[in-house]
Amino acid sequence: MVDPVLGNGCVTPTVEGITWIPIKTATNAAFALGIIQKILDDKTYNATFLSYPNYQSAFAGGFASYTNASHLVIVDEDHPNYRKLMRAADAGIEEPAPDPKATAPVQHYVVIDQATGQPALHTQCDAATIEYEGEVNGVKVRSSFLFLKDNAYEHTMDEYAQITGTSVATMERIAKEFTAHGTRASARLGFGGTATANGTQGVLAYPALNGLIGSDQMTGGCNCYRIGVKTTADGARYKLATVKGKPAVSTKNATYLCRTQKLFSQTDEYKARVAAGEKDPKPKLPWLNVPSTSDNQALVSIVNEYPYRAKILVSWMTNTLQATSGALRDSVIEKLKDPDVVPLHIACDAFIGEHAQLADYIVPDTTPFESFGVVTQEGYWRGQGNTVRWQAKPPSTVELADGRFASFEAFCVDVARACNLPGFGENAIESADGTFYPLNDAADFFLKAVANLAYAIEPVADVSDEDVRLQALDELPASWQDAVTAEEWPKVLNVLSRGGRFWPIETSQKDGRSAYAKEYLVQYYSEKKALNKNPYSGAYPDAALRYVPEDFCDRTPIADVYDEKEWPFRSTNYKPRFRSISMQANSPLMRDLCEKNYLELNLEDAAALGIGDGDIVRIANPTGDIMEGEAMVRAGIARGTFGVAFGYGHRAYGTQDREVDGTLAKGDPAIGAGIHLQTMLDPTLEEGVIYPHVDSDAGSPGRSGGMYRIEKA
Repeated sequence: MVDPVLGNGCVTPTVEGITWIPIKTATNAAFALGIIQKILDDKTYNATFLSYPNYQSAFAGGFASYTNASHLVIVDEDHPNYRKLMRAADAGIEEPAPDPKATAPVQHYVVIDQATGQPALHTQCDAATIEYEGEVNGVKVRSSFLFLKDNAYEHTMDEYAQITGTSVATMERIAKEFTAHGTRASARLGFGGTATANGTQGVLAYPALNGLIGSDQMTGGCNCYRIGVKTTADGARYKLATVKGKPAVSTKNATYLCRTQKLFSQTDEYKARVAAGEKDPKPKLPWLNVPSTSDNQALVSIVNEYPYRAKILVSWMTNTLQATSGALRDSVIEKLKDPDVVPLHIACDAFIGEHAQLADYIVPDTTPFESFGVVTQEGYWRGQGNTVRWQAKPPSTVELADGRFASFEAFCVDVARACNLPGFGENAIESADGTFYPLNDAADFFLKAVANLAYAIEPVADVSDEDVRLQALDELPASWQDAVTAEEWPKVLNVLSRGGRFWPIETSQKDGRSAYAKEYLVQYYSEKKALNKNPYSGAYPDAALRYVPEDFCDRTPIADVYDEKEWPFRSTNYKPRFRSISMQANSPLMRDLCEKNYLELNLEDAAALGIGDGDIVRIANPTGDIMEGEAMVRAGIARGTFGVAFGYGHRAYGTQDREVDGTLAKGDPAIGAGIHLQTMLDPTLEEGVIYPHVDSDAGSPGRSGGMYRIEKA
């Protein structure tokens, strides 16, 4: 396990077979590249697997994924498609006729066929060269794999050891062990998203390693992720993703508030400013073409009123202020309170947290014990199944005149009906046989999703009389039964009684692969990243895995702006056992187990600073944020790192007195105990812009990393 902090005691060196490697925060990519360099030196990667240029060839060869290692990249700076993967037209190769059954256009990339040594389409080649550099049709090209190779050798092994705080011997040992088991090994990311301000590169490290041995979706390798069946989509019984008359809104005719899925040069703003004679215009905030959406970037857009003003903000069960390190600050809160910035804010939540307390209207919502949900399995579980959550008790929210309870679903339905929006009210949901059904409450939707689950692949049996009796299923609300057909109801009850549906684990593997394997591509060269030209510096990010020190949004390394000797520490913000990112602080039981978090320090670092266990310490970042809390001096913390469990340090969520409909609810200051980590602001943007330090590629919060100074208070 490679982690700067051993948090929660879930994985410790005391467990048999576990080795902890205390890495420096925000250096995951460097560690992976050190391992890759050793694998390249020893030639222990699976060259046969890497040569498969398409999924069909790889599958025929016994694998369950493929890579673009052999796909050629245009490196001719004068070519109009510079930095792009070479297509058929670039190479002067005729494309095959499109498949009339295809749901999306097929891209035909160019490779060098191993057998002939000539250019070929990746869709028409069984094995291709992974190390080619030359010309095709007069255009300079390189294989994608060479970009990874270049970056792996950018630093020596000794340099990678110094960057990461590990050792050459450790990286070499892991490289040998990782490649010694065929496809029965995997590298996995333990923290969702990126979590650090250079985290996109760290995320790329894991598929890059797995791709070198071809272990994705293989038995004993890296399992498939979230394998379930269609439930809230167009499933076996109901088309829950199809809305007749739905407005045709997409990124082609609209722009996400969070500024994602577009380059700045593709925006109307850029084009208008250039047309007006402005040379090299700069955006107020960065544009991010890599991620799909981003809640923290939406928050930043709202408070900076860019790229447009959020005239009506509707939020559901969210607390972006608490969840986004660097956002829970007075300047952001004042912006959200200002009606000139956010004219109307409607929050739907079961709790009045830091975000919801700033809304003009709060719509009561249900808790997880009072609501429905149908989800696939989290984590790398090799089986297939979906869990089902259903109301364990009647909602505690106000009962409406028609017998429904106030909730997010009821709110959406009522607003949609008032606005005559399609997909709500009568004749809203289409079944597989073309019959239409109403959508007026949560049960109308989610019980149909459960029916989709019950009938997927092969229908489940009807519920037994014993299960009905033992679980009192005959006492469920009549509205639930009315949400599905009489035929479906006994099967829906069967699924509800078991908390979901799970297929036999014995059928999850076939011929050494996951039985649920789908076409999966490991990208050693990301064209999307390659084209993400920085609008401030004009620099392009590296399209392949590369170690890039933390930087600001104009790609200036943070160490070039602030002196590491003055700010020598990095943070590791981890998920604790007794909190979520923003919830559970209001639980007396959770607080009794752990009333607050700590500023967790390495034993040697603490000794050098003269800090003892239980001392009050002060931690500051370069842009003026100061945090004070109790020190916990312990083993399990890497040198130069301090650990902070998140989910603590609330300003709302029950900490304050609140008056609701004339009734005073007394607050409990204990709910706000502990520290909320503040990351620094980005100093490279124009004056007045509020922009917490984030990953330059994906815009993910820089919860871990950064620069800090620690002293005894």
